[in-house]
Parts: sequence; structure tokens; C-alpha cells
Amino acid sequence: MATQLARLLAGSDVDELEEVVRRWLAEAPTAQHRKHFERFGAKLIEMKQALSEAPFQPTEEELILTLTMMLNLAAQRPDSPFYTP
Repeated sequence: MATQLARLLAGSDVDELEEVVRRWLAEAPTAQHRKHFERFGAKLIEMKQALSEAPFQPTEEELILTLTMMLNLAAQRPDSPFYTP
């Protein structure tokens, strides 16, 4: 998942990323998932906006590492849709 998200961040503009998040919200199986996807999507959009303003762009590998850490942290929270006991 981190690899797919890194490609999305590196290869899409903010509008495309917002469209992806809208699809996640529309396809969320439950209201709780929708809430989590909304927060997660907002963070990704924030990250994309910050990256677009940065003086240099991270490599795809750096993005993968960062996103992997984010997803691993999310997986530790029992209230997260990424939670894995």
C-alpha cells in the first residue's frame, strides 16, 4: 500500500489526489471507515501540498519509507481501519 500511495503522491497533482480520496469516501464500507479515510486522505493531501512547496522533491523510495512508517503507526491503533492485532 505504501508503494501505491508513494506513486500517487509523486505522480499526481493535488486535484487528482483529492479525487482519489473522494472515491475512498464513496466506497467506504462503514461510517467509521469513511471517517478514518477522511482523516487519512486529508493528511495525504496536506503532505502533497507541502511537497509541492518544498525546494526539492523526495525520491519515491523516501516516500515509501515515510508512508510505511505512517501505516505501521496507524496499524497499532485499535480504532484504525489499518489495525492489525
